Amino acid sequence: MENNETKQSQTIAKRAIKIALIACMIMLIFASISLWILLNQITATANLTKSQKTLEERVLQLENKQP
Repeated sequence: MENNETKQSQTIAKRAIKIALIACMIMLIFASISLWILLNQITATANLTKSQKTLEERVLQLENKQP
C-alpha cells in the first residue's frame, strides 16, 4: 500500500516538473518575442529620427537657396 502511494506521488511530482519546464519554455519564447519586437521598435524609431533630420537639413538648404 505504502509503495503504491510512493509511486503515485513520484508520478505526480514528475508530471508537475514537466508542466513547470514546459511553462518555463513557453515563457522564454514569449520573452524572446517581446525582446525582438522591442528591438525592432527601437530600430524603427532611430531610422525615423535619422530620416527626419535629413529632411530638416534639406528644407533648410532649400530655404537658404531662395532669394
